[in-house]
Amino acid sequence: MEYPFGMKSIQGRTIFAGYACQKAFVIRHDKPAFSREKCADEESRRRELVHYREATESVDASLRALMDKGGADEIAILEAQCFMLHDPDFTSRIADLIMKEGHNAPHAVELAAADVIQSLSRLGSEMFRGNISDIQDIASRLIATLLKESLSNIKKLESISLIVADTILPSELMSMDPSLIAGICLDGGGPTSHVAILARAMNIPCVFGLKDASCLVKPGSLVALDAFSATLYIDPDEATAMRIRRRKEANDEELKALAEDAVLPAITLDGVRITLECNIEGLDYVDSSIRNGAEGVGLFRTEFLLMGEGRTYSEDEQVEIYSSIAKSFRKRGKLTIRTYDMGGDKVVKDMSVAEDNPVLGWRAVRFCMDEKNIFRTQLRAILRASACRRIRIMFPMVSGSDELDDVLAFFESVKEECRREGLAFDEDLEVGTMIEVPSAAITSDILAKKVDFFSVGTNDLTQYTIAVDRGNEKISYLYKEYHPAMLRLLKMTADAAHRSGIGLSMCGEMAGNPALIALVIGLGYRQLSMNPASLLSARKLIRSMNFSSAEALAKQALDMTSCRDIEDLLEKFNAETRDKQQG
Repeated sequence: MEYPFGMKSIQGRTIFAGYACQKAFVIRHDKPAFSREKCADEESRRRELVHYREATESVDASLRALMDKGGADEIAILEAQCFMLHDPDFTSRIADLIMKEGHNAPHAVELAAADVIQSLSRLGSEMFRGNISDIQDIASRLIATLLKESLSNIKKLESISLIVADTILPSELMSMDPSLIAGICLDGGGPTSHVAILARAMNIPCVFGLKDASCLVKPGSLVALDAFSATLYIDPDEATAMRIRRRKEANDEELKALAEDAVLPAITLDGVRITLECNIEGLDYVDSSIRNGAEGVGLFRTEFLLMGEGRTYSEDEQVEIYSSIAKSFRKRGKLTIRTYDMGGDKVVKDMSVAEDNPVLGWRAVRFCMDEKNIFRTQLRAILRASACRRIRIMFPMVSGSDELDDVLAFFESVKEECRREGLAFDEDLEVGTMIEVPSAAITSDILAKKVDFFSVGTNDLTQYTIAVDRGNEKISYLYKEYHPAMLRLLKMTADAAHRSGIGLSMCGEMAGNPALIALVIGLGYRQLSMNPASLLSARKLIRSMNFSSAEALAKQALDMTSCRDIEDLLEKFNAETRDKQQG
């Protein structure tokens, strides 16, 4: 949009809300210049292969140096990159391109990475966006090392700035001082990319899908970001810049006040108690979750126990990790452990399987029931840790009754094994299943008779229900968690849980989305689990609304047949709620 005095605005999509008004630090990744001339003889090919292997060791060392400074999110991403860096298929392809086809080392890396990216792109799922950014990061690092060039200008950031970039590689962002980053604006990207994960973890306002913003913004020029509305203002006029700065000051003050309210319960104005829990994937998340008032862990992602640095965690090590987290929350709530959600894009070293459609393939409980030794070790560890009586267990991606029966039968056999060995565990350990595929939601009345609780994963449930990859920019506009089909499945699942008298929670992104929380509560969900950073605003929102109004909102939405009508309804409801908060 054009404005007077040369100001422009570009609309994108929000990753993490907030405000910023600073000078722009523009990052563009131009392809490095190097010769693509082939090697003339065997000796030169061997030299190129040696150079490639030396570069691999150098990149490995730099990634591990970043690991030493990183938190759980950073370490998980860097470990995945180290795994890819040494992946036999990737390394052997580069060696073949050098030795058999005569390409020089930088060109061989470029070609091999392009092959991998093309293969991942064909899979058409947002689950693989992180892998694509990983392989781009690795290739860029290798080529820069081979050419003895700097990876990018990102390390030159010396003052607080708003980053405007075509893209940011995960390792580049990790090399920066987060206190100097006022916000991040990306031409492309997606809500589940590794940069998105890191921005949320760092509490940095971030917007993606700004198309050619990095070409339009001049380095050092003033830019303003309203990440609540996902709008970037280029060369803002004085009134716009002042408005964004004032909103930032107000938002900062509000966050301080919210932190002070972290000890308060999430009770609606008409007295209905909502339980707020957190989603975590490691010990590093515990302190921030407790600080923000989490009443337990609604989702503990355990995949990192299989994917770290080419090793798996032993039974005893797992017992220690589970017990430590459970004890941290012992006065607040329980630790809900999701068993390995492996497969798809998350693979164990030497156990990857070529699949035409991994998202619908060998993953989660399907993987675990085939790899029973791995599964047994985790189940034994969870059982042993449950002796503290503060742990629950749930199984991911269950498609229906038969699959759930098989998993529960195997779990019972592991319990019996522990009894024979005299190992103590909680005999009343609560067992649940995730509802994240349509078949599970549709048969939730059957599944409810077999478990103690449901946990609804709305990310996958939305994707599978509407058949939309939200990471695909061409069709991401169709990804609506409030689609009429989704609302019906969510209500169906909630009703089945309530009729059977079992527990019910939601742990997908929908649970922490301020625009949808009232709708979720109105559909019957009183236990919400979310990113620790979302807890404070969710608590304030819940304490400012009436449960009866949320129920009325959900009833209206369920009667509607159009996403647009539901969106208008939500906008009106949320605007009225904000007015009440401010009035």
